[in-house]
Amino acid sequence: MPILIKKTDRKDYTKIVCPDCGERIKGVGLLKDSKIDGLTFKCKKCGQSWTLKTE
Repeated sequence: MPILIKKTDRKDYTKIVCPDCGERIKGVGLLKDSKIDGLTFKCKKCGQSWTLKTE
């Protein structure tokens, strides 16, 4: 499955925060109306791993 990464201008986006400790995941945000399924991240503060899915 190809991953497409494109340069973008700074726009309004939703920041991702850890549901466990509330730490903001630095350098990652979601544009409005984006479709995400299966993005995973690990919080550097509490060490929990999470899967992100938009609905």
